[in-house]
Amino acid sequence: MSNDFARTPASSRSLSYEEMLREMGPADERKDALVAEMLVAYMSVLLARRGDAVTARLMLQVERWMLEWDEDGREQDLVLEVDPANKPHFTDELVEKLKGLCREVSNRFNLGVSWVWVRETLPVVGPGWRELIQSELHGERPTNQARRLQPAPRRWLEDNLAFTNEGEQRVYRLLKQRQESTLPAEETIAIFPLPNGRIAQRTWEPDFLVTYKGRAGVLEIDGPHHNARRALDVTREHLMRDSGIAYIDRVPVEALENRVELERVIDRFLRRLAEAR
Repeated sequence: MSNDFARTPASSRSLSYEEMLREMGPADERKDALVAEMLVAYMSVLLARRGDAVTARLMLQVERWMLEWDEDGREQDLVLEVDPANKPHFTDELVEKLKGLCREVSNRFNLGVSWVWVRETLPVVGPGWRELIQSELHGERPTNQARRLQPAPRRWLEDNLAFTNEGEQRVYRLLKQRQESTLPAEETIAIFPLPNGRIAQRTWEPDFLVTYKGRAGVLEIDGPHHNARRALDVTREHLMRDSGIAYIDRVPVEALENRVELERVIDRFLRRLAEAR
């Protein structure tokens, strides 16, 4: 039932969700799927634009979404399905935040959906389930803390680690090049892409946690709305330093398209992390 609207003819895909919804008749069997994705999309974009990058990234871990009738059959709820390894990140507090955001979007478009709940996805399992278990037990899947399964068709996977975009993968490759080819083996770095954790007052997922010479540093990648979130970023950096992070630096989004500039940013980060007190 979920995501069926994706079969809409190509000529309609450039329309906004609101326009697509208006074109559907009330009895169109694809309407529930479209409303569910519309809610997820608006909620996720609002989170990103309001500076809540952690929750916005968690929304990227939602693998399926659908509308289902509640137990009384009176109204429809928005159901989000996530990989079992990611389910613990969707705490009661987080789900309450998503409910409020869902109501906000739903009321704007008169969609009649005011409740959100999260459950685990069921894997696709067949007669080869024993081999599947052996693969899972041997860690043959992305191994970031969240162990997210990237939705098809685009995946950014390397060294059994998952990334949310190509820019993160470029930064990882240059950090790995320093790790394996530039720095001596007895004094190199460890790289942790997208590790989930908690600092005072909030949970948090930095883009990269790097350890070097007994110090931990954080390297973040700026997005296009970074200037609007500068006050939030400064507050978060203070919390990181108070929590023992020795050095924090940022990769300007423009540097992602310029290898020379990106290498300069990474080398500066490692140099200053080594010197941090």
